[in-house]
Amino acid sequence: MQDFIKILSSINKYICTILLLTMVGFVFSNTMLRYFFSSGIIITEEFVRYLFMWAIYLATVSVWFNRSHIRVTTVTDRLTPRNKIRFDFVFEIVSIVVLLTLSYGGLQYYFDTTTVGQVTGIPYSLLILSVVLGSFICSVISVKHIIQDIQMLKLDDATLQKMQDEANKEQ
Repeated sequence: MQDFIKILSSINKYICTILLLTMVGFVFSNTMLRYFFSSGIIITEEFVRYLFMWAIYLATVSVWFNRSHIRVTTVTDRLTPRNKIRFDFVFEIVSIVVLLTLSYGGLQYYFDTTTVGQVTGIPYSLLILSVVLGSFICSVISVKHIIQDIQMLKLDDATLQKMQDEANKEQ
């Protein structure tokens, strides 16, 4: 199962890379066309909007999976290893509530919207699908993190301290 998850994670990173490179290519070519010929390709602006949304939510899934999102650690740096895990546990519970609310709202919008792009004609529901999938996948990952936190809380304080010291050395 871990191998399958690593493969999916690698695929996700490659997709994000391709989306980013495509966005940069579209924006660069459009900028050059506007600079040299005073005219750009209008359709690229809509494509970049779609690609940007998908890249953001796919990258969020990758970052969420690795727990490498940006955190303000002013409070958590002062906590004991056990209390840090408890804090992470509460954080994940709150995150699940927020992410599922976002998924639910996005799903409602996905089924209710009939808006399409003015130039491409691509439905905006395709944009919203990135929100729905990204937030739902992150909530599933949060459940996995909660299970990991519960397992770590079963360890003794010395082992937790050793794990935290090793993690601090890596940083």
